[in-house]
Amino acid sequence: MECVYSGRHKLQPPHTTLHFQSPPRIVKQPPTDELLFQVVQQQNENDKPFIIECEAEGEPAPKYRWIKNGKHFDWQAYDNRISQQPGRGTLVISSPRDEDLGQYQCFAENEWGIATSNSVYVRKAELNSFKDELPVTVTAPEGKPFKLTCQPPDGWPKPNVYWLIQNTDGGIKSINNSRMTLDPEGNLWFSNVTRLDASDDFVYACAATSFFRNEYKLGNRVMLNVMATGVSSTLNKHEPTKQYVTRKNEVALRGKKVEMYCIYGGTPLPQTVWNKDGLPIHSSDRTSQGNYGKSLLIKHVDFEDQGSYTCEVSNGVGSAQSYSINLKVNAAPYFTLEPEIINAAEDETVEFRCEASGEPKPQIKWIRNGVPIEEAPPNPRRKVTPNRIIIERLDKTDTANYGCNATNSIGYVYKDVYVNVLALGPDITEPPKDEATVDGRKVTLLCRVFGAPKPLVKWIHNGKEVTGGRYTVLESGDLEIRDVNFFDEGQYTCYAENKFGNAEASGSLVVKEHTKITDEPEDYEVAAGTTATFRCNAVSDSSLDLTIDWLNNGQEIDFESEPRFVKSSDYSLTITKTTELDSGTYTCVAKTELDEATAQATLTVQGM
Repeated sequence: MECVYSGRHKLQPPHTTLHFQSPPRIVKQPPTDELLFQVVQQQNENDKPFIIECEAEGEPAPKYRWIKNGKHFDWQAYDNRISQQPGRGTLVISSPRDEDLGQYQCFAENEWGIATSNSVYVRKAELNSFKDELPVTVTAPEGKPFKLTCQPPDGWPKPNVYWLIQNTDGGIKSINNSRMTLDPEGNLWFSNVTRLDASDDFVYACAATSFFRNEYKLGNRVMLNVMATGVSSTLNKHEPTKQYVTRKNEVALRGKKVEMYCIYGGTPLPQTVWNKDGLPIHSSDRTSQGNYGKSLLIKHVDFEDQGSYTCEVSNGVGSAQSYSINLKVNAAPYFTLEPEIINAAEDETVEFRCEASGEPKPQIKWIRNGVPIEEAPPNPRRKVTPNRIIIERLDKTDTANYGCNATNSIGYVYKDVYVNVLALGPDITEPPKDEATVDGRKVTLLCRVFGAPKPLVKWIHNGKEVTGGRYTVLESGDLEIRDVNFFDEGQYTCYAENKFGNAEASGSLVVKEHTKITDEPEDYEVAAGTTATFRCNAVSDSSLDLTIDWLNNGQEIDFESEPRFVKSSDYSLTITKTTELDSGTYTCVAKTELDEATAQATLTVQGM
């Protein structure tokens, strides 16, 4: 008979510390996309250290090595600028330099395998300065749409660009105006220009910020002259004019946010209505309008957000305008079925499975001990397909790390696991305990076992094996007994065996008499202002302490704060001066440390 281990049916390693062999397992690693660092730009700046994480567990403890841009990375050669945390593979770059840019990957290795971390692109965060230019003066006709152009500096990550108003005294204030809208490229659009927009004692200034570097740069200062039309504002009207719109075919990434723009100018100020596939869009936790309706923001994009988005713009002058954007959702790969670590025994068969989704559809590749599976030593007992690896008739030499990499044009996802071929006699890692229960209940006796091959577990009670009927030996090794009776009392021995040996451990089960209510409360109907009394009595095992409590509509009654409610020495509940608010369900709860019993009745208080 052949055993196949895959997913949940693998040997589970014990929670206790047993020093058996184990290939490395990555527990800390860099992200899959990128890692940013800063380089000191001025003499008075302090260095800004950063780390590239890598940490693994294994027996024996793994050793670490790194590659950078596909080649061995000798970090010790960097004049003490770079060090490795003791007992870990994590690199600490204490004084970052431009040359630290590159693609990094960590490998953790011991005699049983080589674990591979994510591969991360380490990149310098920077924000360049604006070109040093004098302020410029531009003229805009009153009432008409207008645009102020910003030429933001380069930077990574892409800087956040916005416009400010800078007073002649140097003071700065932000722009928050329904007529002025910033597009994603940093240009400021006036839906219509008014005389109040003229730069009498201020300039418009374009600014760029880097959140990672916590800095901002100021540039592109513009003075705006407004040319009066000589026409009264009530007559100076202009139909909607397209200023800036998102491209017709837009792409969003699953899990990220997307903002679609529909900026139109005109006088009066145009109003914008958004639709998706012909239906109105209602604001929600994920979808909202920004820029006074001129943009539509979707957070945490998902595939259901694909479709045709239309903005309809009108201001009562001329014809209404509309513009449509087809939104497509792409997705970096994500696992729908991840491979898992497997501990197995010789002669068994194991299976790794790996499935991933994404848009475009990801390609799956397998890694063995840090190299593509195609480059691994051949093994006629190993069968490889895109979504699974099967290794038959295991032997000790099959112990190794395996990794699944799913990649598309957006990114990748990677999971490193291992198969650990063991030959271990049974070890009872969590033995049975002395348990107590009451008759009629279900009880589970603990027995957690580890070994390779997976040990066969039997339970012995009073010299006989218990199996079938009310008794079930669970996959974990625990024994479940249903509808317990007094004959189940006694000592239970958990016996575990495989071809390398056996182990046993014992515990006891004590069965007490269950608690039962002998005098149940009865439904009561009283007139308001009179007294109501519920009676309740119960019996339990004579060796157990019995308590009886009362609940009102499921909540325990606080007799100290409710003086009209009284619990007597015979456990009865009396309610004096009843009101209609006292109407409801009253529950008697008889409880011991092992079980409880309940009974309930209804009180109806009639108004006077």
